[in-house]
Amino acid sequence: MQKRLKGLFASLLCVATIQVAQAETQYVTENLHTFLRKGAGDNFKISGSIQAGEAVNILDRKERYTLIRDSKNREGWILSSELSTTPSAKNENPQLKAKVQDLTLKLNNLDKDWQQRTVEMQRRASDSDQRSSQLLEENSQLKRELEITKNKNRDLEALLDAGKREIAIQWFIYGGSVLGVGLLLGLIIPIILPKRRRRDGW
Repeated sequence: MQKRLKGLFASLLCVATIQVAQAETQYVTENLHTFLRKGAGDNFKISGSIQAGEAVNILDRKERYTLIRDSKNREGWILSSELSTTPSAKNENPQLKAKVQDLTLKLNNLDKDWQQRTVEMQRRASDSDQRSSQLLEENSQLKRELEITKNKNRDLEALLDAGKREIAIQWFIYGGSVLGVGLLLGLIIPIILPKRRRRDGW
């Protein structure tokens, strides 16, 4: 009875160990491929090979070998040193790849946006330079026109002063003429009037 209980306990322990081992997943290391053997030792025949980086389920472990089941549902023993708990670098992580693609897309969008902003800034700078040149040209034109206007004003002022002088001279001449005529009349009239009186007296 005790032997049966011990045998049953050993069987349950073995099943539990296998179930726990089945939950564990490891990966074949970076070698090109490794061999599957029919038993846990170098003296057992090779039953096949498995590619590097492939995920396998752990079924059992011995000193140097581990019993695995691969994606083709094959079971075999493989050197424990050729297993790793981390995924192979050859198998890209889809989430990491998606994140890299997303970051690359964002970077490209940022670069495109920056290029558009750079073009817009260059266009604005060019427009500003052109507008500044136009303003400088307009300012120079206004200065030239102002100088011409000043020269015309000076010429008009000179003509006005000359006209004033000419008018003053004309008025002086008219006044002198009137004065001269008045003096002549003043001298002539007294001479003429007494003669008439003398004639009237005779």
